Amino acid sequence: MRYISYFLLINILILSSDCQSVKSRKTNCTEYTLELIEASLTPLIDNNNPGSEGNKRGYEGGTVFMKDGIYHMFVTEEINEWVGTRTGYWQSKDGIIWERISTIQQSVDKPNDPRNAVWSPMPIYNNNEDRWNLFYVGYEKYGQTNGRVFRAISAAKGMDGLAGPYSDIPGTVLSYEDPNKDPWEGSQRAAAFFIYKVGSKWYGFYASGDSRSRWDEGLAAADSLEGKWVRDEILNPALTYSENPIVSKFEDNTFFCVFDDIAHGEKSSTIGYAYTPDRVTWIQKNLNFPMPPWAINIRTPQGMIPEAKDTYWVYFTAATVSGFDCVGRLKVRVIKSQLKMDK
Repeated sequence: MRYISYFLLINILILSSDCQSVKSRKTNCTEYTLELIEASLTPLIDNNNPGSEGNKRGYEGGTVFMKDGIYHMFVTEEINEWVGTRTGYWQSKDGIIWERISTIQQSVDKPNDPRNAVWSPMPIYNNNEDRWNLFYVGYEKYGQTNGRVFRAISAAKGMDGLAGPYSDIPGTVLSYEDPNKDPWEGSQRAAAFFIYKVGSKWYGFYASGDSRSRWDEGLAAADSLEGKWVRDEILNPALTYSENPIVSKFEDNTFFCVFDDIAHGEKSSTIGYAYTPDRVTWIQKNLNFPMPPWAINIRTPQGMIPEAKDTYWVYFTAATVSGFDCVGRLKVRVIKSQLKMDK
């Protein structure tokens, strides 16, 4: 794998007003900045990969994480444009060469079925149930309307049950039919769900959008992964012009996320990122970098994998001139600095 290096491409952030809005008087506020180190000159997974058979349009969303020294990827495979989709499970020993392991789930070929398209697969281990849970989004029609968030559980108990099979829990986590849905939620309804834990409380980023709201992100909360999940405890939206945030927790206990930056439009080469001083109020920024030679639009980041101290691999999907969405990665450095705040 060859890489191109781009050093000293730093987004300079002036965050005094942001910090003052969430921190008390005369306190230190840590600012976080992403610096791009290198980007892959060729995609990691494209239409020539042995696991891409039957996939017409490519890969979108999902997440990449490490478990037992192995890279794991759950990703949406666009086997028939936006509607015919499936969840693919992939593994890699080195983060570069990927092998497709199995199909976790597939959409239902009925326009009004709540799983007419399945997207945004996010596995998380549930200690209460001693099983892997899979949170995902289902759409009724056109691959993007009347979205609901579902939860499925692995048939096998224990950490080895990651590959499933998974069965759906009755009901929904969030739905466009919920009476307490937010006024900014558009025709996409409930979409793109990612969970992180703060103390004993669980929070979940959920998206929605249409031509008016442009895919904002709200926060839902629950006392356990099983729910009940509610929107109305948190001031929303938490992020704007964004989709598919993936949250990491740093060694200093800071919560940091990368997401699809929609603010710069199509055919942009940016990745959004945000961090939270108080664990629910997010400071939102973006990293702008030269477009990789194989891509025409950077789409959804899939997570941050630690590589060294303050250095991470960021996996992402990207559109190409061929129309097939591929998977690539960047190496980034997280730069921390202290701002002294005094109202």
